[in-house]
Parts: sequence; structure tokens; C-alpha cells
Amino acid sequence: MELRTITPFIGMEVGGIDLREPVGDADFALIRHALNTHALLLFRGQTLTEADHVGFSRRFGPLLTHVLKQFLKPDFPEVYVLSNVVDGGKPIGNHKEGWNWHSDLSYKAEPCLGSLLYALETPPEGADTLFASMHAAYEALDGETQKRIRSLKGVHSYATYYGKAFADRTPLSDAQREAVPDISHPLVRTHPETGRLSLYVGQDVVRGIEGMAEEGDALLAELNAHAIDPRFTYRHVWQPGDLLIWDNRSTMHCATPYDDEKYRRVMHRTTVAGDRPF
Repeated sequence: MELRTITPFIGMEVGGIDLREPVGDADFALIRHALNTHALLLFRGQTLTEADHVGFSRRFGPLLTHVLKQFLKPDFPEVYVLSNVVDGGKPIGNHKEGWNWHSDLSYKAEPCLGSLLYALETPPEGADTLFASMHAAYEALDGETQKRIRSLKGVHSYATYYGKAFADRTPLSDAQREAVPDISHPLVRTHPETGRLSLYVGQDVVRGIEGMAEEGDALLAELNAHAIDPRFTYRHVWQPGDLLIWDNRSTMHCATPYDDEKYRRVMHRTTVAGDRPF
């Protein structure tokens, strides 16, 4: 197994490993340490079945299932499909998902630890994913701002996000809304394994700052703009066979558009359970 740094602030490429085969404890310990310290891991050239994908994902912890159950694989409901493909008149996966800066499942009381996204079909152009280091973003703030936001909380709302991102779709059912009530999390999050601090914000899904009105909206907009400064971001250009793992406790990411009339895109995602931000 070989590890190569992608950028000075985020990402490592892991080579010399076939994830269809069991990963030994020593190698997995290195992988887990690399994820904690570099927040994003890239495995290229993989050929994974759904069972392979789920099996490796479980090494990081228990897996979650998405609230949009129509896009889960029947035999492996831990696998959430992202795709523009329509089969038999029905979409096989969620399309235009994540076209805003966010951390996966931040609207949960216990957001996920990480996500493992596997590329089966990718367009030859477009559909890149942008990632931002929230460690680097927080550490670049001036001391006065760090002190100001240290005790503040953001209100995370899946209903708000869904209403903005999918205004052309059927609204969430009452049951779906009840499954994802609004939740407040710290604006500054402590990584539970390293103790390092990071920003914990997001576009659309964070609808405001707890206890603050217009002033809070302005502050949130300022922090979101700062968090995605090019100094802290990496653009991943997908290839079929890529498996990308990112730490949702210390990153944000954003999907980018592509010609969805001309090209197919099929991605499988698993999500590792986490704990409550502090």
C-alpha cells in the first residue's frame, strides 16, 4: 500500500490496494489515521460489487440508510444511488443531489462520520466534486472571529434544503419531515479523534444561527463564503472505478453540473454513522 499527499491541506491517494480483498488490520489502521489527518482518501481503479463496497465501509463503523428510500439498493439498502439514469420510467437514483456546499447528514442529531462514494459511470466532462477543508478554513480565521463564533450554534434543516434544492419535486411527506427535524450544532466542531477544530457550516441546509436574526444571517453568509475560498478547496475529477472517502466531521463538499441529457452518471454511496458534534 502506498500513500501520496494530494494537497498540503486535504487529501491522500491510496495506491497498491485492491478493496475486493480483505484489508489487514495494520493497513486499515494506516487508512483510518490518514482519513483523520487528511480528511479525504482516494482509491483509483477499483472494481467493487455492492457487497464489496458495503463490507469495506463497515470497517469504519455502522452504516446509515438515507431518508429517500426509493433510491436505495434493494439487496443492500446501505447503498444510496446518485444518478440521472431512468429505467422503466423511474429514476434509479437521486439526481442533482448535493449541488451546494454541505456536510452529509449534518441535519441529523448525530451526523455521519464519513461517506464512501464509488463511481461506476462518469461523464467525460463535468460532474466534478469540490471539497473544502474546514480545519484549514477555521485556522485561517482571525482570532477575534474564532472567539466570537466559538460558542454559537447553527440550525441545520433538511426540510429547508429540500425545499430549495428540489422545489420542482413532490414535497417531503409528513413522515419524512418527522424523521429529520431541525437540529442545532456548534459552528466550531471538535474532531473527536484528533481534537482539531473546524468550521461546521453549510449552504441552504444551515438555515440560520441559533438566537440570531439578520445579524446571524450575515455572519453565516460570511463564514460560508470564507469556508469555500480556493485556498482550502480541492476539485476531484472523477474516473470510473474511483472510490472516494471523506470525513464529514472536517470537510464540506459540492457537486458540479454536467450535460445530463448527453451523459450518464451512476454513483453508489455508503454513509458511516457518527456522533453528536461538540
